[in-house]
Amino acid sequence: MIIYAPHNENLLKERIIQAEKILNQIPAKYCFITGSFLYKEKYNDIDVFVISRTKKEIKIKNKKVKITIIDFNDLYSLFCHSVSKSCIAKNILSTRQLKVTFSDYWNVINEAIPTLMNEKDKFNKNVRFLILYTEYFRTGKVLDTYELAEKISQFKDYKEILDYVKNELVEIIRKGMKLSYAKRFFYTQAGHYKDLREYDAQNFLYGLAHDAVTAHG
Repeated sequence: MIIYAPHNENLLKERIIQAEKILNQIPAKYCFITGSFLYKEKYNDIDVFVISRTKKEIKIKNKKVKITIIDFNDLYSLFCHSVSKSCIAKNILSTRQLKVTFSDYWNVINEAIPTLMNEKDKFNKNVRFLILYTEYFRTGKVLDTYELAEKISQFKDYKEILDYVKNELVEIIRKGMKLSYAKRFFYTQAGHYKDLREYDAQNFLYGLAHDAVTAHG
């Protein structure tokens, strides 16, 4: 068993033994546990990730265990770099160089904003991705699951998240993207939303694309 614990002072020691027992039930060489189970007394699920090429569903008796299969090709993603950064693993985890583009970030924005505006203060997976990608492009740092949860807890409601994304995106574009690219990219994006502006989410995305184009001043 390998413990990746950058926040060791917050790790619940009794969960190490429980995690080892769970991982030993998983019929895979590479698997790990991450998330609130390691740091919080109260938790909803035990997030187990299995790195494998198999497509078969894996189940164990513990009903709280939520198993996600990660293909080796997924190890390049920002998501995998995040969830494996702070965890308890059965074996030393394989690593891959991070590959993430601004287009990936915008795809996350496209999915997360409508969900956030529909579900309001229910911060689901899409919203976690939104914060994860924004912080990466803002600071260059990959937040682990503990840091991501701490960051999300700073927002009082969904409106604060919308303001955060709007403000940070403008700074990200201004500091890290050429004006010529920004215009080509975001004029195209704005065109997708122009005729759908009667919907709140699409209107927000249209405004976001417009602000990005004008970010250079």
